[in-house]
Amino acid sequence: MDASGRSILMGLLAVAARPLTAPQLIRLAAPLGLTASNLKSHLTRLVADGALQRKGPSRRAGYRPSRAQASVMDGIRARLQDESRERWDGSWLVMVIRSPRRRGPRSRLRASLWFDGWRPLAEETVVRPAWPRRWAQDSARRHAGYCVRGAVVAGAMDPAVLYDLEGLDRDARLLAAWIRRHSADAGSSREAFVLRMEVGGRVARFIGHDPRLPPAIWGQRRGLRNLAAAFRRFESRVGPPAARFLESAIDGR
Repeated sequence: MDASGRSILMGLLAVAARPLTAPQLIRLAAPLGLTASNLKSHLTRLVADGALQRKGPSRRAGYRPSRAQASVMDGIRARLQDESRERWDGSWLVMVIRSPRRRGPRSRLRASLWFDGWRPLAEETVVRPAWPRRWAQDSARRHAGYCVRGAVVAGAMDPAVLYDLEGLDRDARLLAAWIRRHSADAGSSREAFVLRMEVGGRVARFIGHDPRLPPAIWGQRRGLRNLAAAFRRFESRVGPPAARFLESAIDGR
């Protein structure tokens, strides 16, 4: 696999959906090409960065994603489910933010806003559709900006350009086709696990760019819907044998 050690670790904790010890993570990471020494180094770094939480005695400590990382994982899962059936009323959220002075917090704020589908109109002003309304308004509250909701009455704002819908749609269709080609590649439960981690990693990295837009904005572009459907079919086929390997590795069998 060509994924980074960080993404491998986060992927393992996401599919396990429980805290894991270092020995358990080492057994799971071995088929993915991550050595024990590299894994321990990544664990130390991710705990120091605040991406992971560590709890318990030193040799039996369990690792789990921090609240912020867990929120990102939940957001990725939500994007891969059937889309919201809520009707969009055409309104937008406009939020004025105050960027932190320090580079680290400022970069994290911008990444979080981008993940939630906010796009800049000006230096300190971001926008997104008020859809799904409750989720979008909760996002505004989390980012502690000054936010208003309403219809666009003046000014040119093309969502297709703002969100690069053509590029997202094209790349989603290509990834969906790649998933369909690889759905039958797994043999043993170990091979299914490796394939699931590779496919899941690619999908997670891509779906993080999904801005969660209402169908009315997407129009006839169905790439992201097709991608989510292709991944759900892949999971139904490869997930069960991959899960058997996961549980046996966690148990040390």
